[in-house]
Amino acid sequence: MQKCSVSPKHPRISLEIFTSVVCMLLVRFQNLQYLSLSKLPKITDFVTLDSHFFGSKVHTLGLGYCTEYSDVEFSLIFSWFPCLRDIDLIHSSITDEGLKALECCPSLQKINLSGCRSITDKGLESLAKCCSSLKEVRLSRCRRITDSGISYLIQNCCELHSLSIDGCNKINGTGFQECPKTLTHVEADKCRLQPEGIKAIVSGGGLEFLSLESRELAEFEVGSINTRAVITISKGCPLLKELILTNCEDVQLEGWDAIGRNCENLERLTVYGCKSLCDQGLQALDNGCNKLSKLCVDNKNNCRRSTLERFKRDKPEVMIYKQNGLDAIDKEYCSLYSRWF
Repeated sequence: MQKCSVSPKHPRISLEIFTSVVCMLLVRFQNLQYLSLSKLPKITDFVTLDSHFFGSKVHTLGLGYCTEYSDVEFSLIFSWFPCLRDIDLIHSSITDEGLKALECCPSLQKINLSGCRSITDKGLESLAKCCSSLKEVRLSRCRRITDSGISYLIQNCCELHSLSIDGCNKINGTGFQECPKTLTHVEADKCRLQPEGIKAIVSGGGLEFLSLESRELAEFEVGSINTRAVITISKGCPLLKELILTNCEDVQLEGWDAIGRNCENLERLTVYGCKSLCDQGLQALDNGCNKLSKLCVDNKNNCRRSTLERFKRDKPEVMIYKQNGLDAIDKEYCSLYSRWF
């Protein structure tokens, strides 16, 4: 597979020469499949007459941090690459109008719009209708989108399997209602999730990865990942393999007990900042989660070292990590293992 990632590092090369050279290279390499123009100057001002030939085989395009393009210029670029399957537009200047132009890329499967501040529900509606084959969508920190935009994706993109909405503080989760079973991966840190929203997120029953973080100064039942939320997740996600709970201070013993009893396929659990995880909660996890192989803890958890040691004795196959590496308990086990063998 041919790849191309270009950078104007030479101080004596003018912008016009650089962009002209880029266009000539694209015309020259007809089998190019991967192209990154991220963080580069605009090339649309110096397009050659042969430009409509050079993108026929490119399926992965990087336009991250391209903040000088207008929607018209984004549209021109998209028209060069009709076979696109993966596009990165992180922190770019694209707006709702620019997303409409992706109708010329009907095979698009992955798009990263993280940090695109101008994107609204209207843009997601256009995207969902013209690119119904989307499988992975990243919308982190797109703070103007709401559950209506998420609903457009859920209803139109029947093959969607991964959706990231970290930091989208206008989303409460209800837009996930009737989500397809193909949706296996959701990242929803620091959203304003409500109980009905949590139910909607797990309604498809196919989740294997879920990452949640309580919002700072979260209101009661709004943005707080609490015991009720965790019980809903544990019952609604029988296939869950990895669960990340960050700063979820309101998850009490009943929640940890629900994870231990219901999450039979859980392999990796992260509980950073979960202050209410105490000895009894860890014991509840110990009593279940028989497929667990990785547990990530930190000093904010309210578990005694002796309880962690007992957990390790009961589940020697589980590696216990702290935020900066292996826990001392696992380091001791690794040392013993190396001496035995």
